[in-house]
Order: sequence, then C-alpha cells, then structure tokens
Amino acid sequence: MPIASNNINNLSNDSFTKPQTPLPPIRKNNAPPGPWAKSDSEKVKLYANHLAEVFTSHDNSPNPEVEREIAALTQPTEKIKVLTLQELTLVIKQLQPHRAPGSDLISAQMLQEMPHEGYQTLLYIFNAIRRLQYWPAPLKQAKIIMIQKPGKNPTDVVSYSPISLLPILSKILEKLLLKRIYRDTNRQEWIPSHQF
Repeated sequence: MPIASNNINNLSNDSFTKPQTPLPPIRKNNAPPGPWAKSDSEKVKLYANHLAEVFTSHDNSPNPEVEREIAALTQPTEKIKVLTLQELTLVIKQLQPHRAPGSDLISAQMLQEMPHEGYQTLLYIFNAIRRLQYWPAPLKQAKIIMIQKPGKNPTDVVSYSPISLLPILSKILEKLLLKRIYRDTNRQEWIPSHQF
C-alpha cells in the first residue's frame, strides 16, 4: 500500500538521525580496578588526568640557526593583501553544514544563513586580524571530545582518543589566509626545499 505524501511531509529530519547513546561508566583505576566514574564531571577529570599522563611536550627552545633563517626570510616580505567579501562568501558557501561546532558553538549552517551585514562585520574582523598580525586567543581554543577506539573496552579510559574541534571562524580565516599566501607570494622564497 503506498504511503500518503502528507505522512512523508510530516516526518522530521530528526527521525533519520542516529540516536545518541550516553557514554558508559569508566573505571578510575584499571590495576587494581577502582571505583566507577559515572557523572560527566568525574569522566572529564579522568580523561584529563589520563591525557596529562600520556602527553609528551615538545622541546620549545628555539634553534638559533632556524631563527636566523626565518629572520632573513621575513625581513623584506610584503604584507598580505586585504581579504575580500567575495573570497569570504566563497569559503563560507563551501563549508560542510552538518559538521560539529567548536568551542564557540557556531555552526557552518549558522554562517551560511547569516545576513549580508554579518558577512561584512566578519570580513572587517578578519582584516583587522590580518592587519594587526595577531591571532586572538579564543580562535586558538579547541573543544576536546573523546571518541571510543573501534573494538576497545568502553569502560577503560585508554580506549578513547581525543578529537579537537576548532572554532569555525578560525578554520575560515586559516583557509582565507592560506589561499592569499599561495596566490600573492612566491612560495619558493618562504618554503624550504626539504618541506612539502
């Protein structure tokens, strides 16, 4: 029997999405097994402690030879030209609308539905960042989510990998600047031959 078209129209997009399943409780200590972390705040602390244990920091001391080469390359450079509304509009239209938002909770769909005045304001902000050569701290903050590794025990903290979700405004600005650098500069002058 055919389904009436009005029944199909009444279906919402939510009926086709995968149901959300809550994360299971996680053991605080695996050897010997400790108490369970059940609340979200307990899980966050457990993940943070685990990531702090496995994180290895890089040596941030500058290499004098590299510093001299960078200084020599950056002395006579031209400033990056002003970003245009056409470039911004094109990058925003190419965004995937259903990707997860970052720490600012701004989604691609929100930006794609933004009025023209919003695009102009965003362009003004991006050009100010370009002109001042200063990347604002909020655009560097990532939202970390833990994703279970396939086939791993869901109650073990080591079974999860961190995924960083950057603010979408940061991603847009990166794309704009990368296109501008590639188009307006001679890459042979600023990319060492051993890099690719």
